[in-house]
Amino acid sequence: MTINYKYIGWCSVDNSDKVWVCIKLSSGKYLTVWGRRGKKLQSKIIECSSTDALRLIMTKARKDYLRFEKTELDQVYPEFEQDLERTAAWGMLRA
Repeated sequence: MTINYKYIGWCSVDNSDKVWVCIKLSSGKYLTVWGRRGKKLQSKIIECSSTDALRLIMTKARKDYLRFEKTELDQVYPEFEQDLERTAAWGMLRA
């Protein structure tokens, strides 16, 4: 299964240690995944236009989430792929 990442962000400001991810599932459907690093991740499917998804991504960027490529985030959160795939798989099945 190929995951179409639109955004992977990590926030480590003021004792925060959180990730937020946006994955495109299909036309008009996105899966958002978030949570503290190393804890159980939460997810939500949203239906919106690509413009609205970009607005949501920009909101996170303004909230101190630094954009990372998946390989870069794996360096600071080695379990990220395993945690995300488990959460994303369930989210994609719900879509």
